[in-house]
This record gives sequence, C-alpha cells and structure tokens, in this order.
Amino acid sequence: MGFNGGQALVAILTLAVGGLVLRQLKKSKRRNSESTSRMDGGSGEENEALRGDSESTSRTENASGEEYDVFLSFRGPDTRNGFTDWLYYGLRGAGIRVFLDSDELEDGERISKILKAVDESQIYIPIFSPNFASSPWCLREVECMVERTSNSDGKKKIIPIFYEVKADDVKLRTDLYRKAIRKLEKMKKFGSDELKRWESALKTVGGIIGRELNGKRQGEQIESIVEEVCRKLNTRHVIVTDHLVEDNARMEAIMKLLDVSSGGVRFVGIHGIGGVGKTTLAKVMFNKLSFHFERCSFVEDIRSSSQPHGGLLELQKKLLSDLASHGIANQIKDVDSGIRMIKKVLSNKEVLIVLDDLDSKEQLEKLAGKSDWFCSGSRIIITTRDESILTTQVDSSSKKVLNQPEGILCYEVHEMRSDLALQLFYKHAFRSDSAVEEYEALSRQIVRSVGMLPLAVAVIGSNLFDWGKDLGHLEKIQVWDETLKKLKEGPFEDVRDTLMISYERLEGKQQEVFLDIACFFINVDRTYPVIMWKDCGYFPTIAIRVLSQRSLIKIRDGNRFWMHDQVRDFGRYIVLQVYSRKFCRLWISEDALKLLEGKKKNEDAEALSLTSDGCNRSIASEELAALPNLRFLRVKGVDLFGNFENLLSNLRWFSWEIMHKVLYAESFHFANLVVLDLSRSDIEDDWGGWSQIQMTRKLKVLDLSDCTKLRRTPDFSNFTSLETLVLARCSNLITIHPSISKLQLLETLNIKGCSCLGELPEEISSLQSLKQIIMPQNFQPLKLPERFGDLKSLLSLRLSYHPKICKLPDSIGGAVNLTCLTLRECVGIKELPSSIGELQMLVELDISSSSIVELPDSIGKLKKLKVLSLCRTKIREIPRTIGGLEMLEGLYAHQSRDPTDKNLEEIGKLRHLKTLNLAFTSVSRLPAEISGLDLQKLEVGSIELQQVPALPSSLKFLAVRALDFSLVPDPSCITGLEHLELQRLSSSTNIPRSTWQDYHSKIEAASMREQLSYQLPSHLSTLKLRGISPLPHFSNLSKLTVLHVIDCAISHLPVDLGLTHLRELFIRRCKSLEKIPGLSLLRSLERLELEGLSRLVEIQGLSELESLQYFRISSCDLIGQLPNLSKLGKLQHLDLEACPNLRPIEGIEGLESWVLDTCGHTILERLLDISRSTWLSHKLSMYDVFLSSKGVDTHRSIVSYLHDWMFHNQISVYSSLDDYRSKEGIGEKILQALASSNIYIPVFSRNYASSHWCLRELACMVKCTAESKGKRRILPIFFDVEIDDVKLETNLYNNALDKHGMNFDHNEVKSWKEALIEVAAMRGFVLKNNSYEEVLQLVVAEVYKARKSLDGDS
Repeated sequence: MGFNGGQALVAILTLAVGGLVLRQLKKSKRRNSESTSRMDGGSGEENEALRGDSESTSRTENASGEEYDVFLSFRGPDTRNGFTDWLYYGLRGAGIRVFLDSDELEDGERISKILKAVDESQIYIPIFSPNFASSPWCLREVECMVERTSNSDGKKKIIPIFYEVKADDVKLRTDLYRKAIRKLEKMKKFGSDELKRWESALKTVGGIIGRELNGKRQGEQIESIVEEVCRKLNTRHVIVTDHLVEDNARMEAIMKLLDVSSGGVRFVGIHGIGGVGKTTLAKVMFNKLSFHFERCSFVEDIRSSSQPHGGLLELQKKLLSDLASHGIANQIKDVDSGIRMIKKVLSNKEVLIVLDDLDSKEQLEKLAGKSDWFCSGSRIIITTRDESILTTQVDSSSKKVLNQPEGILCYEVHEMRSDLALQLFYKHAFRSDSAVEEYEALSRQIVRSVGMLPLAVAVIGSNLFDWGKDLGHLEKIQVWDETLKKLKEGPFEDVRDTLMISYERLEGKQQEVFLDIACFFINVDRTYPVIMWKDCGYFPTIAIRVLSQRSLIKIRDGNRFWMHDQVRDFGRYIVLQVYSRKFCRLWISEDALKLLEGKKKNEDAEALSLTSDGCNRSIASEELAALPNLRFLRVKGVDLFGNFENLLSNLRWFSWEIMHKVLYAESFHFANLVVLDLSRSDIEDDWGGWSQIQMTRKLKVLDLSDCTKLRRTPDFSNFTSLETLVLARCSNLITIHPSISKLQLLETLNIKGCSCLGELPEEISSLQSLKQIIMPQNFQPLKLPERFGDLKSLLSLRLSYHPKICKLPDSIGGAVNLTCLTLRECVGIKELPSSIGELQMLVELDISSSSIVELPDSIGKLKKLKVLSLCRTKIREIPRTIGGLEMLEGLYAHQSRDPTDKNLEEIGKLRHLKTLNLAFTSVSRLPAEISGLDLQKLEVGSIELQQVPALPSSLKFLAVRALDFSLVPDPSCITGLEHLELQRLSSSTNIPRSTWQDYHSKIEAASMREQLSYQLPSHLSTLKLRGISPLPHFSNLSKLTVLHVIDCAISHLPVDLGLTHLRELFIRRCKSLEKIPGLSLLRSLERLELEGLSRLVEIQGLSELESLQYFRISSCDLIGQLPNLSKLGKLQHLDLEACPNLRPIEGIEGLESWVLDTCGHTILERLLDISRSTWLSHKLSMYDVFLSSKGVDTHRSIVSYLHDWMFHNQISVYSSLDDYRSKEGIGEKILQALASSNIYIPVFSRNYASSHWCLRELACMVKCTAESKGKRRILPIFFDVEIDDVKLETNLYNNALDKHGMNFDHNEVKSWKEALIEVAAMRGFVLKNNSYEEVLQLVVAEVYKARKSLDGDS
C-alpha cells in the first residue's frame, strides 16, 4: 500500500536509531571511506549533470527524461524501419510513454539509460525477430525484463511479440536462436554465466503468451497492439507507490460499494488517518477500473493544490481537460463557470473520478457537487482525513434513481494487517518478498512498533536497507537492535519524529536539496533544479539518489519530482520551525510579501516564490537588495522596478512569468545565473528587458517556451555561454535573430511548435557544437540554411510530417556525423541532393511517403547505410548504384506503386541484406540473383507478378500476394521457413486506379489456370491464408501456433490432430463457412476470433477449449446461443460485436443475467486478481467524427494530419479503410460507424467521385443527417477541387458519374448526384483559400462547436 505521514515517522525513527549505531561502528576509517566515495561520486556527478544538461529540453518536449510506461526491445535492422517505428508512434499517439533504445548512444550512457528505463517501465515488449538473439544488447534487455518482472509482485508485465519467429525459437527449441547464442559464445567476449542467464531469460519469455503479428496490414497491427497495451497497461493509469502490497479484502469492499455493474451515480468516500494508505488504495482501484469508463480523471493532492489563489479553478480545468478536452477546459474563467461546464459536458458521459485528499466541503461542492451532474453509471471516489466531508449532500433534489444509494458511501481504512505490513517491510528492507531468516523476528517487532502504518514501514525499511549495505552480518544486527530499541523508547505517535531521524542522517547538501524539493519543486521537472544545484556545489545526482533510496522522494511522470504529502509537510515544518536560518525558503506568498515589504536585510533567504493573487503587485530593487543570497527567484504576474545593478550576485535560477508589456526595471546583472526562464510570458518584440539584461558567461539555459506574442527572438549577443535554447510553442515566431551564430556552445535548439517560422537563419550553420534540433511539425514552408551541411556535430535530422519543406540544402553532405535522416511524409521534397552520398556515417535513410521520384546515383557511396525505406513513394527505378550499399540490411519499398523492373538485379549484390519488402508494388519479376542472398524475410505482391525465381533457402518469413500462384515456387523446400502468408489477389483487393482496366481480365485469366496445391513446410509456426481455395492440408503442421483464414470460399475448416499446438485462430469473412469440425481438439488454443461468418450457426467444441483466454465474435448473424462455458476457467476477455441473435451466455459466474447489446460492441473483462466472478463491461464509445476520403488522393496529406489533430484534441474519429469496404457495398463496420457518428467530414478530391464506396458513404451521410433532426452535421472539405466541381457544374465529377451509370443501378447513381449537390451547398472549408493549419484549426473548432450543441440538446 501507499504510505503517509504516520509511516514516515516510523521510518525516520528507524533512521535515527540506526544512525547512532552506525556512528559507533564506523569511526574514523568509515568516515574516511565515505569521504573518498563522495569524491568519486563527484566525478559521476559531473557526468550525470552533463547528461542532465543535454536533456534540458525534456522539460518541454523531449521524452528522454520521462518515466516510461512501455519498454520496447528490438533488433534494429530487422524491424526498426517498419513495425517497431510505427508501433512506437502508435503507442506514443495513444498517450503511452515509450522507451525506444537508440544505437546512437555511447555504451556508458546507453547502459545508464536502459537500466533506468527498464526500472521505470511497467510493460516490456520484446519484439523477437530473426536476428534478435544475435544482439548482446537485446539479450541483456530481456534478462533485465525477466529480473524486474519477477520482483514486481505481478505489477510489471512482459508482452512478447513474435515477429518472423515462433515461440519455440525463443525457447531455444530450434536452431535459430541457439546458433546465435553459439556465435556469441565463440566471440569469447561474454562469460558462460552471462550466456546462461540470457538463455534462461529467453526460455522464460518464450513461454509467456504473446502476439504473433507478422504479415498483418500495418494499420491492423498497430491498432490491435495499441489496444492490447492500453488494456494491460491502462493508459489512464496513475503511478502507484513502488513495492506495492495489495490488500484484496480492502479492494473487494470498495468494489462492492462502487458496484460498477449497476446504474445510477455513486460517491464512495475513503477516509482514515494520514499515512494509512488511502491514496494508494484509490490509485489501485482507479487503475483496475478506468478502462471500463468512457472518460477518467485522477485529481491528486487537492488539499495542497487548492490553496493558492485560483487553485480551485485550476483543479476544475484539470478535471475538464481529462474528461472532455483542453479546449473546453480553457473556456472557463472562474469557478462558477467551471461548475456550469462540468455539469454540461459530463452529464452524458460515464466517468470515473478520484478526488484525492480533500480537506473542505467546498472542494467537493465545486468539483463534483451533485449526482445529477453526471451520467448514470459514473463513479466518484473521494479520499480524505476528515470524515465530516463525507456528510456533504450530493443527492439531487429530483426523484430517486434506481440502484443509486443516498449520500456518500463510506469506507474507513485502518492500519495494515500485520502480514501485509511485513510484506511491505520486506520489500523495502530486503528488496525481497521475504525476510532473511536471522532478521525475521526483528522485522516483526519493528513493524509492530510503528503501528503498521505503510509510510512508516516503508521509510524505516528503506533506511535499514541503505544503512546495512556496507556492513557485515554482526554489525547489521547491531544496527537493527539499536533501531528497535530507539523505537521502543516511547509510544509511536508522531510521523514527524520518524522523518526527523531520516532527515538528520542526510548530509548537509542533501538536506538542502530535500528542503528545496519540499518547498518548491514537487511535480516539477528535475532538469533545471539539477543545473542550479550543480552550480551551487550540491552534487544533485548523489543527493537525488539518496533521497530516492530512502523513500523520501520519487522520480515520476515526465522526469518530475514526487513527494508524499506528509514528507512534504515535514520538510516545510523543518523550514518554518526547526531550521536555524529563518525564512531561508519562502513559498507562501503572504510570507514572501511580508519579508520583502520589511526591507530588512536577511542573508538567510535563499529561495523565494511569489505569485500574484490577481492584484497588481510590484517588487522594488531595494526590497530584493535586502536578500543578497537568493539563489532561486520565481515570480509570476509581478512587476519589478528600480535599478538591479550588482544585486543578487548569488542568483542561479530566475523564473519570471511577465504579464505586462511595460518594463520598469533596469540594469539586470546576475553574475552567476545559469537558468533564465521567461516561459509563458506576454513579452513582445519591443520588450525593454533585453536591453537591460547583462548576462554572464555562466548562463546555460534560456527558456522562452509558450511566449506566444513573440514574433522575433532577442539579440543573443549577451548569451554566448548558452547550451540550451528553448523556443517551443512560440506559435507566432517568424524570425530567429542572426546573432544566434554567437552561441558556439549551443547543443540543443528546440523550435517545436513554432508554426509560423518560415526559415532557419543561415547563421545556424555556424553552430559547431549543435547536436540536436527539435524541429516543428507544421504546414508552413520551412527553408533550411544553404550551409546546413556545416553542422558537423549534428547527429540526426528528423523532418517527418513536414509537407511544405520543398528541398534539402545541397550542402547536406557536409553534416558528416549525421547517422539518421528521416523525410517521412515530406510531400514537398521531390529530390535528394547528390551530396547525400557524402554522409559516410549515415545508418538510416527514410523517405517514405515523400514525393521523391528518383534517388541520386551517389546513394551508392553510403557504405554504412543499414536501412533504406522507400515505401509509398513514386520512385520508378531502383538506382543502379544500390549494389554499393555493402552494409544494407533492410530495403523497404512496399506500397510504392510505380517501380519498374529496371536495375532489380543490383539487389543481388547486397550480401548483408536480411529483409526485402516489395509488397503492393508493380514489379513483374524478382531477379534470379536474390536466391543467392542470405535473406531472412521476403515480401512480394503485385498483380503484374509473372516471374519468381528459386527462393533463398535462408528465408524465415515469406509473404506472397499474387493473382496466379502457379508462378510461385513451392515453398516446402525452404527448410527453415517458419512464417508463411499467401494471399490471392481478387476483385475486392485495393489496387492502383491506373491498373483498373487490365485488372479484371487478369483475374479471369488466372482463374482459368489450375492453382497448385502445395505441401506446406512442416516447421511452420505461423500460417496466414487469404483468398486461398481450396485450403491446403494441415495434418503435417504439428508446430503451427498461429492460423489465420480470411476471405476463403470454404464451407468448413478442417481441424485435425496436426493442429493440437495451435494457440491463436482467426477466421474472418469466410462467408460460406457453416461449421468448424474438430474445434474441441484445440486444447492449447488461447485466442479465438470469429468475424463475418454469415452462415455459421453454432460453434461446436467451444466449451472444451480449456486454455482459452480471449474470445471475440463479430457479425455472425445466425449465432443464437453459445455453448455452456463453465469449463473455460482461464477466460478473461469476451469481445461481442454485432451478433443480433445472440442470447445470454451460460456457464460463467457473473454473466448469468447479463443483458447483451446484440447490435453494438461490448467488451467484457474478468478481474481474476480480485474476484473470478467480477466481470466489467466496456462499451466502445461512438465516434465524434466520420472521415471519408479517397485515400490515394489525400491520405498522405490533409486526412492524415486531420486525423492526428483530432486524436490529440480528444476527438474520436473513424476513418474509412478500403479493407472494410466490400465489393457489393459499404462494409458492416463502416455502416456501424456512420450510424454512431455525429459529425461527417467528406474530403472532396479529384478522384473522390470515381470511388463508388465514397459516394455510397456520402449518400449515407446525407440520409443520416436528414433523419437526425439537426443533431448530425456534415462539414465538407474541398481539397483540390472547386465547389462547382462537387455541384456537378463541371465535367470532373460528371464524367466519373457517367462511368458509374454503366455499372450501377440508375436510382443509386441518381442518389449519389443528389448527395453531391446537397453537400456542396453546405458551409465547408476550401483548402486553396487557407493553409493546412488554418483548416485544421477551423475544423476542430467546428467539431467542438457541434459537439457542444449536441451535448446541450442531450
């Protein structure tokens, strides 16, 4: 459980007692060794601090300092450029914090970062690929994962992904990974013990249920994985204390009070003394339940957060931001308008809210005052020390609601049970779940002596662990005995006494850091404090490590400091009541004002924070002159006036949020300043402060982020020592001053979010120390300096998703240390400069989805290039010099429709090539030379495919998509093949429009030829068949674990004894399938998905699948009853979608009376760790927006950006995909999405009317809108067409409709015409009249407006 004040006391008592004993034991020799270790630590301190400096932008943008949710481990050459990259961005887009290992880091830094990320992450995702085991880094990571998971009490999880490999490979039952381990052994760089640990870790993880995702469409892959990670990780989770010990009895009691399966609105209040674990219990319940609510919010530490002026308003904004959107939250200006907004937007959403640490009824009344503010099904959890708050009247005056109890249901948290308190103590004192035998009796006595309060138990345990690290057994026993004796000297009453013991054991500089955090830096990113402390000589890395080890602080979300509220209160008590230097730290505005107004000299004051209370307030120079030793000054909304020359010579960090344009101060000269933070200020270009600031050579950080009125940066001539310049989100910035050339020490430039910045000045090219530019992603033209190549220290250049960048500078080749160049989605770039060949250190080049049509011959000079991605480009020829890429391991050209066969034979020269992806291209042949390559993975697919040579015998993964499989060599001779995908292209396959005329004739010709029936390789682990008929025999596939059968014309799926090891079975859109005989034989099956089986009447054998954990059934219209599922004890997840005749499920405790939504989509999950009979439901929410477009025209431009913008603004959006469009009409999924969306956005492009799918969607939108009586809206976007085109007043759409008239019913085509004319007359957005960004902002604003109107109607 969590720990609070009571526990902290105990822990500190322990520390004090132990401290006395240690001083007796370690005398002078011990002190000398401590001194030496501190000196050694200082060197490490320097390194850590330097790293902190280099990461200083993490405060605003960089993820490098985050605490992570997910740790991704992968073998770069196998998956980095494809699956891993998109998975990373998919997870990040879902709000999940992901650590992605970087090969660019030096070994020492890499180890440090990896270990930190492994420790902090909650979920580990190793992506096992063919070459994974050849990397010692990957193996070390897997070993760390297993170790951390085994010591996490089940709180950390591993989700293995088997990509081109099978579980048996990872379990070392095949040669694939065994050979890799043997190669490492022969290198003699790794000890036998280390190799054994790696082997053991592989076997352990290989035995965990994972995902085999190879070969799925990329969109399906990412969506599926992100969904699973969200469920397991729960992206809405809050971070719970380390070394958690759960009390199931408490959770069961809270679950009964919440009764989430019933209707009504319930308030549950958790109360008890400080330090007893109320907040931790609320966090655990929140994490377990949040996925099952439409929106969730955990509002922490309300007691403290509501104290400053405007605190309640900020809490309301936090609540609305979590539950609605940032845009809605920013609309409220005072508490009363906040109440009105909360009532308005939350009345139709099922929400879960936790209000943590209330200490007044007003807080509850302003945040969640009445039950009728919320939709039925919502739950509000309150934690408080004051039970009287739970008598607040929350019932509305209206009639009673069924299943809704009166008032707030109360639960009192008492001290921990003795056995659980012991577990918690063991975790902290021994870093183990059990005690060392000799200490067991002492452990019990110590836990009893502190009253079994979690905070005290945790702090004492942590300190005993810390003290005993360097002691022998006898000395350690003495420390424990003395600690127990000290604790027994008097009754344990006050947590403060315990914390005092811990505090006194800290060294002086560590105490200073502790007090700074307690007073100023809770929930603050640690980057800037570390820079300040380092310059003050406080050795912050050592201090932070000690404080963290002793459970006094934690480093949490986004690299921020966290401190328990009782520890915080103790630190502030020290400053106010105990500390010898009075008023050394002033964080309370009233105290700060009193001291300043007295103008009495105070040399003790070191840090001061003053926030305006809404009244005009100024600080005179003579007031600050009385505080000569200030090292930290933070003022917000406060003016300064007077002459500051030679004042505040000790100031290291000055943070000033300026609210007024006029400056009344002059001669700022801060000799030792290292951080100047003016972020969120209203300063403009003519702000007078720049001429008054006289900087020293020590300033390292200048932060101007969110200065939205700034159009030009200041002259940087006074800032020559800068290492970090942050201009993030200066949204109106158009010019960077040429004096930036004087910043020769600058390492990081952050211009992300500078959406109006049209060019980088030429002077940037002279910055010889610049390693990182965090670029903006916007839709304005951005010109790079012509001498950009002069940036000799630049390590990576990522310009992805920058549609208006038109070219790379010709000088780019001069950036000789560049290892990564990414131009993904840079549709304005049409060619690469020939100097690209001079980037001799380049390892990765990604031009996916750009407009580049030709690669320069100089690309053949990139001797270190390992990954080349050309996907979704219009490149017609593989360059003739590509054979010179002697280290190339991955060549990706999938979905590039235009490549010809020219120069393909050059691929045969790539001796290191492991992956070749030519799927969905127009190549008609594969060169015979590829049979001599050591390829591991080959994907090929084209309707033009006419010649496939003998395939490489080294293949592990093969995916072939073709019209005619008689052209494809028999894969059965590939003895190592483990993953096979075969898709027969058909009339429903999405193909380029240019090939449409020949397509159907080729299908007809192929259908006349007999399709070969292969004997499949017996060692396959994954088999995916699409459009294949008849099916091959499965009898010899004894190692098969994954089988997907999609769009196959079969009446039954033969299941025999050969499939007994199958773990995953997907059957989709096999419309003739009537039965699945032999299903009961699949006793190892863990995942079963049945979708679109319109003739399937029953699922015989389902009740016998004793290993089944996940079952999904969708659009199986004739299924009326599932068999009794009482034997499925491992079943955790039921996904039920659009099965209109399905009756209640029998045989599962907790679902006997469940009322199914037979038309919608419901997910049921069982909480096995709380109660096997507890099932929670989650109905997929309807969409705000349905986005319709012709993908080939728009998917790389406005539609992609619009989708992302709405996603980040918490607008749920459905984008129609070709996969869900059927030949006959709109697919079932699209119909459901249309029916559940409120706002429709058709994006009219030149080829929109050529798609009968798009026209059917449009007609459906018009119909749904007409039937909604004003509750639905259509917002058209005119992408590259005129409104007259859509009105059918030109030939563009008329010609397309004339062609449709020859193939479709006359009345249907007529309805399409009417829909086009009607929508063209609606108010929309013409892209040629506005920039992308303007259109996106206007669309999002209109969606908010429409949603607000709909909320009001409901």
